[in-house]
Amino acid sequence: MLKILPFLLIMSIASHAIVESQIQPVMNKKVHQVLNILKNKTLTQKQKDQQSIIIMDSVFDYNIMAKISLGKRWRTLSATQQKAFRKAFEHKIKHSYVDKLRLYSNQKVRIKTLQKIKPTRISLETQVIGKTDTYKVVYLFYKNKKNQWFIYDVRLAGVSIIQTYRKQFNAFLKTKTFNQLLHSL
Repeated sequence: MLKILPFLLIMSIASHAIVESQIQPVMNKKVHQVLNILKNKTLTQKQKDQQSIIIMDSVFDYNIMAKISLGKRWRTLSATQQKAFRKAFEHKIKHSYVDKLRLYSNQKVRIKTLQKIKPTRISLETQVIGKTDTYKVVYLFYKNKKNQWFIYDVRLAGVSIIQTYRKQFNAFLKTKTFNQLLHSL
């Protein structure tokens, strides 16, 4: 459970798309904003959830995340089905986020290494430091046509969140329909 917390903390770090030169400082600033929200004893859990979601929304590209999570099946969907899936997938990611944020217990987050993988791909390594363990979390960014950077995946202990969903969805769709998948989200 604590391994998922880093993903969730960083999910909530920005209030806008990021230009390349600002990825590391913006992420650092926003992580600390989320940590402050989580530590604020005057806020209800619902307020913490809502404020954290507001902070995270615009740095994640839920559309790309949804598309990648379905893989080749994405192209077989109608525009209406794609829209419905994007909405359901975004809801699932956010719901998971707020559930996992509730596990926070004063861990520290350190922004580490920014690495350009390709001209349109960057990874940002972070560490979540607990009392007994330190966890590596890598956030994967892509550059859109407007030269803005968005998170499209997160790796926890080397495991891709989006690829994990992709495997789950593929297995589900081997025996069930797309509408059943949509309903399950």
